[in-house]
Amino acid sequence: MSEPLMIRLGEAGSDFYRRYPQKVSLQRQPAGVDFYNVRWNSPPYGTVKLDLNSHSITVHNVLSVQTAQELGALSSEGLYEFTINAGVSEAELIPHDEARLKTHAILSDLLRAGWTSVVERSEPRLHGKPRFDYTMSTDSTNGLDPAYLPTLDEWMEIGNRTPWSFHAPGAYLEVSFTRERTLLDAQKPGAYMLTFSIKSEAENFRSYVGSEDRLRWRTVLPEVLKALAEARKKKEDDLVARGIRIDTMYGDPTIPALTNP
Repeated sequence: MSEPLMIRLGEAGSDFYRRYPQKVSLQRQPAGVDFYNVRWNSPPYGTVKLDLNSHSITVHNVLSVQTAQELGALSSEGLYEFTINAGVSEAELIPHDEARLKTHAILSDLLRAGWTSVVERSEPRLHGKPRFDYTMSTDSTNGLDPAYLPTLDEWMEIGNRTPWSFHAPGAYLEVSFTRERTLLDAQKPGAYMLTFSIKSEAENFRSYVGSEDRLRWRTVLPEVLKALAEARKKKEDDLVARGIRIDTMYGDPTIPALTNP
């Protein structure tokens, strides 16, 4: 097996390219962004390791990696976001139940590596099956609990790009899948692609504000967080009135980037 491709949040794009000149393709855009791509078009597919100290993770059966570096005001942040696309297995087709179990194993590995499950700040603090039921009945972007193993019937209900979200010091991660829509018979093989979206903490919170406020997100973010907290409380109050228990032990990740520009 070949050595894994190592990725690091905050690394300069030029350094990443110099480490893998035979693997990484570079596109320079006049708008001031350098795009870096790596592709594996046939087996054996790639192995990618996110270097994050004690929270490092390894992704197998990788089809592609995309990242970019802005060359303007954010150039000092280096590569602040990676997208990894990978197969659940090396084979193109896989039984749905096997895909369910393999995906759950990946999520469990992340939890064991110290990544913690994240609930969107505007969404109710639920876990397990109540979170699954809530997400299936509202908006898939609410996400799912990575510790919960859905039944096969529940697995087949999950829509494409429904995320499992995680946090570790210095990074946020979303894992989701895309399932081939023409292969949805649970008793026959299906085709899946996993997507791992990795962001620095700063980039994660920049996504909370409008594009015009990206450079002053630290100033704008407190008011945004206040509105999100109010939205969560309203949803939680409604759920409590319906007899659904809120996970009051859950706490949102801290925001060190607010106090450490």
